[in-house]
Amino acid sequence: MLNLGGLMSAAILGFLGWLGMNVVDLKTELAVTHEKVSNTEERVTANYEMIKPMWQEFLMEKADDVAVLNASAD
Repeated sequence: MLNLGGLMSAAILGFLGWLGMNVVDLKTELAVTHEKVSNTEERVTANYEMIKPMWQEFLMEKADDVAVLNASAD
């Protein structure tokens, strides 16, 4: 029959092994997520820089079309 000390040692060792594997999995998932976020930030910045001149041109064209709402009447 197994003694209680050996059984507790095996249970603790098993738990620590399970915990270690979960920490490694978590670190791996975190690294993958970090890489995806970094790539997304780079794409957003690149898209912003590409669209910025077109957006500025659009705003300048629309500025000419806007009616003057606070003009004083003679």
